[in-house]
Formats: sequence, C-alpha cells, structure tokens
Amino acid sequence: MSSSNLKSSEKHLNKQECIEIIHTLSKPNPPSKHSIVREYNISEGYIWNKKDEIERHSLLMTAEARATTFRQSKGHFPQIEQPLYTWIDAMQWASLTVPLSLAIAKAKMIAASLEISDDDFKGSWQWFRNFRTR
Repeated sequence: MSSSNLKSSEKHLNKQECIEIIHTLSKPNPPSKHSIVREYNISEGYIWNKKDEIERHSLLMTAEARATTFRQSKGHFPQIEQPLYTWIDAMQWASLTVPLSLAIAKAKMIAASLEISDDDFKGSWQWFRNFRTR
C-alpha cells in the first residue's frame, strides 16, 4: 500500500477557519459538533480540544497571518514565550502599545532570569516574528 493511501482525508484548517468554528460553537444554540465535523471534514476534537490555545495564539496574529497559518509550531524556548505572551497580553489589556524592541528586550530579560545564556537565546527580530506567528 502506498503512503498516499495512508494519509488522512481530513482537511487542514487555517487559524481563521479555526477561530470561526470556535465562535460558531460558542454561540447560544450552536450547531452540533457533528455537523461542524461533516461541514469542514475534520475530526470531532480537532479544534475544540485546543480551543484556548488556538484563541490565545491567534490574538497576536494579523488577519493575513491567521488566513495563511495552518499549524501551530512550538518554539525552542517555550519557557520564555509563555511569560512573554502573558506580559504582552497584560500590556494590551492596559491599552498600552508594546514596541517590538521593548518586547524583544523583555524576552531577553526573561531568558536572563531563567539563566539561559545569550549564546543560546539571541532574541533576534526573526525569532520575535516567529514568536508572533506562533
């Protein structure tokens, strides 16, 4: 049997489609999860089991990024990314703008507090761009 026959026929949804499904299922009197499964050709737990994670990561993404992002990758430094995300989220809730350079500086401060060397974690603009996409 060829490997192509073993592949799932399930569709990979972009983040925008995932958010739309989450919002649909969160409404009063939502359609059944089974009807969503049939409509989008996905497994029943595909989105709902990761609902909070999908919503949290999508907050920092532009609409364009949500439309073109299909998978959620994990960074090399999740111990830095989670506190950084929490800090950025708190700043946004306080209606404060976070310049990119300040967010990178905060990431480097978190890395230093975790005793991660500058050689291991560079905190580059490219890293931050990938962090925002994640």
